Amino acid sequence: MKRVNKPRVLVLDADLVPCLSISRSLARRGCVVDAASHTLRPLSRYSNTVNAVFQYPDPMAAPEAFIDWLLEHVRTTAYDLIIPVTERTLVALSDRRERLSHVKIAMPEVSSLEVALDKAQTLALADRVGVPRPMGVTLTSLAELDELKKTLKFPVVLKPARSIGSAAGGASQLQVSYAFDASELKAGCAHALQFGPVLLQEFFSGIGVGVELIAREGEIGYAFQHRRLHEVPLTGGGSSLRKSEPVMPQLLEASQRLIAALNWTGVAMVEFKMDPQTQEYSLMEINGRFWGSLPLAVAAGADFPSMLLDLELEGEMKPCAPYRNNIYCRLLSRDLSWYEAVLRGGTDQRIATVPSRWEVFKGLGLFFHPGHRYDVQGIRDPLPGIADVSRLVKGYVKRLLTLTNEKRFAARQRRAWKSGEVAAAISRARSMLFLCYGNINRSALADVMVRAYAEDSGISVASAGFHRESGRSADPVMIEVARQSAVDMTAIRSTCLTEEQLHDSDIIFVMEKAHYDRLVAVDPSVAEKVYLLGAHRNSAGWPVEIADPYGQSRANYQACYERIAEAVDNIKALIAEGTSD
Repeated sequence: MKRVNKPRVLVLDADLVPCLSISRSLARRGCVVDAASHTLRPLSRYSNTVNAVFQYPDPMAAPEAFIDWLLEHVRTTAYDLIIPVTERTLVALSDRRERLSHVKIAMPEVSSLEVALDKAQTLALADRVGVPRPMGVTLTSLAELDELKKTLKFPVVLKPARSIGSAAGGASQLQVSYAFDASELKAGCAHALQFGPVLLQEFFSGIGVGVELIAREGEIGYAFQHRRLHEVPLTGGGSSLRKSEPVMPQLLEASQRLIAALNWTGVAMVEFKMDPQTQEYSLMEINGRFWGSLPLAVAAGADFPSMLLDLELEGEMKPCAPYRNNIYCRLLSRDLSWYEAVLRGGTDQRIATVPSRWEVFKGLGLFFHPGHRYDVQGIRDPLPGIADVSRLVKGYVKRLLTLTNEKRFAARQRRAWKSGEVAAAISRARSMLFLCYGNINRSALADVMVRAYAEDSGISVASAGFHRESGRSADPVMIEVARQSAVDMTAIRSTCLTEEQLHDSDIIFVMEKAHYDRLVAVDPSVAEKVYLLGAHRNSAGWPVEIADPYGQSRANYQACYERIAEAVDNIKALIAEGTSD
């Protein structure tokens, strides 16, 4: 039966680009499109295809409040369909289906979605249906690691079992990381396990390929394929430039087996890595919702939002014309970060192939390719593109001002050490505090290394952090690094900074400018007694901040140790000078 009124659709996650693509597509279909986000000024609010924009509580921080808002909103505004765009909203909605049974929401059945959301279940499904995937195991506790290390080959990819994890009562968006040796693996697992199980996989080198599709009860009705050309970060992340290409039969068949086994209804993207030389492929994951590269599909003619509307409201997938190959789509703001990362260098080339500057220069020709498009910028809907560029410019201006401020701060800190200001403060001090974020690496190490020496000279020493949890042991990797130099950190336990500590300490050494700023924001009067520990060396190219090695490579821990040790030796020398005077 033909619909008389225009369908009214609410698209969530309006701060992200896919929401904009969905809104533009459905508006062309004649829908009345509202958008909503947890942010105050989402990108979609500037679009002439959006009827109204609403703000809801952050579903990551307050999922129940988000659901309450949605129930109240649909009570006063009737929608034919609600479309969640990311897992931020999708997980909250799926977990509370019983409260939303009267609301039409575009999301797969709970049994299907649960497998797609859980990477371990996804890979187990791949095994059952015969789809190649990286070798790997699921880790649920650090105690299991010693036995597993015997069978793992480095580098190891650490993937949180779910992209949305929870710890200490809150939810977090989790990221993939890499380990190149046993110490990095232990540190990375210790961090990831705070948010739930972690999947340890072998590293599969290849290009990123996505098969996007829409299916009904396990039968794919339309499929599209894209190839990633630029990823941010370069070691693997969201794509900033990609192109459309014909669907490879072996990838389509693998996707069909997975979708059939899930009895999937709705949109999804099956992500693969493929070796361009051998054509071997490996399943990475299944995204059970709209994907970041959706603008490319729509630009190429694969109008998935329109097809989803038909599927959800009419119960069938209407025919869609074949899409165009060799269409390129670029997320401008993220792609500038890609160019910056390539030109700056420093990317770990053990897991990333970094193009030469000449290759980058040649690639600029794509901007003039007839099939080149932008994710956000568009002639028919110009304001989102203008807002995107405006935010981009403001971001670079802010970075420039921040950099200028940081250079001035670094110069002041170096002068404080060089001029004797720090030496004078140490000579007067009867209490010394070392401070970092977690108090399990940097400040803890400085505390252990200087305490006995300082206390012999009548200076009490303590360390603390901003982390709200006290009583944590020192980082196991730093314990091992310190032990090699006969420094014992096993007895130290973390402490959360107190107001009493802040005011009673005569001199405070911090590791980063952010720590200084945080203290001064709480109490401006402490500024005159807070110094950067790493600014003791008066070298223009020497970084004044001592970076947190937590969860990084053993080389980072070693570098951090050496920076702390050198600074502590400097402090000991100044204490000795003050004592002799």
